[in-house]
Amino acid sequence: MKKIVILLCKTNYRKNNLNNFYRFLILKKYIIIPFAGIFFYIGLFLAKLNIFKVISIDADPKITADKGFNFWLSGTVNKIPKNLFSLKNNMVNMKSVFNDEDKIFQLYPIFKFKKEEQSELKIVYCSSYKIIRPDLSINIIRKFEEDLKKKLIFFDKKNFWNSNVFKNNNNIEKFLIYRDLKLYQRKVIVENLIKNFKNKLILIGNDWKKIYSKSYGNIFNKTKITNLYKNNICLDLGSASGSLSLYPRSIEIIENNGYILQLKQSDSKKIYNNNEKIFTFETLENLNQKINELLNNRELFYYNLRILNKNFINSKKLINNQLELFL
Repeated sequence: MKKIVILLCKTNYRKNNLNNFYRFLILKKYIIIPFAGIFFYIGLFLAKLNIFKVISIDADPKITADKGFNFWLSGTVNKIPKNLFSLKNNMVNMKSVFNDEDKIFQLYPIFKFKKEEQSELKIVYCSSYKIIRPDLSINIIRKFEEDLKKKLIFFDKKNFWNSNVFKNNNNIEKFLIYRDLKLYQRKVIVENLIKNFKNKLILIGNDWKKIYSKSYGNIFNKTKITNLYKNNICLDLGSASGSLSLYPRSIEIIENNGYILQLKQSDSKKIYNNNEKIFTFETLENLNQKINELLNNRELFYYNLRILNKNFINSKKLINNQLELFL
């Protein structure tokens, strides 16, 4: 007999972050029933009956370990509020580069019907890039600016943060500096795209208008985002909070039949298996080469897109296996 899991998600914003995980899902041993918006309170009532396991998004409400777990979609453990940090059943969706304290509940793309459509191929990128804590990060950015342009992922290595450069910074300060490095990195990569692929680039986000007048402002309509990702080259530079291949943005791209071209992450090999080099890059030169190959060879684009979709054919099984461990 399958076990019922109540998924509590108070806001529609977080509901969107869950992508197709926010569905009535029938897995091998579990049935997941989601409740958000006005239906959240129905789910809350059912959770209080203590006969179902519960996944609570952002600990709203706070769930004890005997009932299920609290799932934080905002990043690593560094983003969990201090008053809830000590809960033993906190799970996050992002891996920190500074420690191994993060307990990851990994979401995977869950597919609906997919259709390939022949259209003019574009490069789509959606994000922000504004530096948040320049008082902590600006000198570090200047110090390593040239290194960043040569090797995009060098600061995702733990030994970088153990150097004397950061001897006076605690883990929270390191995280804030790391986040700003990631944001600045986005600017470096986008400037490269503007230089080399201006006529093929669809750039989305209010920040980008400062450097590229043809960019679009923030788009919150999920249908519009879906149509932009579908059957296009979708650049993904990872979360600013940590290093994992699959998080809300990248899952949204893959679920909507976008061809993800992703900056290499800590788990790229594990996620993409033997196809890691097809869907990831580490340098600007490597990125430009891959984009040119796809723009000039539509058959290659669709062949690789099918490989990408096939790579996640067992997503429900992988989610089920995690629930067996954590519930």
